[in-house]
Amino acid sequence: MTGTLGLFSLVDLFQLLTASSRTGRLLVEHPEGTARVYFDRGRIVHAEFGESRGVEAVYSLFGDERGSFEFGLGLPAPDTTIQTSTDNLLLEAIRRVDEYRRDNPEPSPPPYTPDAVPAPAKDEADGLTLADREAEVLRLANGGRNLDEIAQSAGLELNEVREIVSRLSQVGALELQNKKPRVARLVTQLGKRLPRGTVGIDEQILANWARMLGEPAVRVACRRPDGKVDVYAAQGVTGAGPYLLLSKETLFSANLSVNTALLVKPANGLN
Repeated sequence: MTGTLGLFSLVDLFQLLTASSRTGRLLVEHPEGTARVYFDRGRIVHAEFGESRGVEAVYSLFGDERGSFEFGLGLPAPDTTIQTSTDNLLLEAIRRVDEYRRDNPEPSPPPYTPDAVPAPAKDEADGLTLADREAEVLRLANGGRNLDEIAQSAGLELNEVREIVSRLSQVGALELQNKKPRVARLVTQLGKRLPRGTVGIDEQILANWARMLGEPAVRVACRRPDGKVDVYAAQGVTGAGPYLLLSKETLFSANLSVNTALLVKPANGLN
């Protein structure tokens, strides 16, 4: 197995070798020198990187994920310098990277929106040595609270909760999902200067959907009182409020009248 770090993260690579119970040597040709990480039936037992040995070698490698890698199957470790479990080793490595980035911030988009909802992965947190704040976030992440709600309940900053959820997700203790966008009940009204087949929706509604979807809501499905569903392109309109705006041509072609209440939700990918 060969590849390049950056295209393949160390967390993913280590977890793949652990899950497949591999024995052998992971060789990383790093710009600062050669790193060697040895696995015994999926468990990391020894590492070397520059002057560092054992867990410190792993932490150093995580701090600068560069270079190409190659896994040599069956190559035995020359020493045993790592006693901790691989899951705890990865968690501590990710913690250190988070702390470094917090002290040396670089502009980047947040990894999760405040609406993201973490849920526990069954039994995956067993055996992990958690810090107090990590344990509290894990306790509150029951699949019903979003990140913003967890931050408020735990008395933590949202960005710190994001960091904690991110590393717990990387080691498999949490799973992330976004809340489903809420269905909007909108009343049809005549809208001017809208292309045929396009509906106008309040910009705030579209913005809320975009945050939950992780992408703009470019199409919407509109359910009529009789159960029929029509799909339209969506266009943001300032101050549209509870109304769904359609041109005369769209109303006529869809056989709709004004003042009809429709249930509207995002329908990206539908024609």
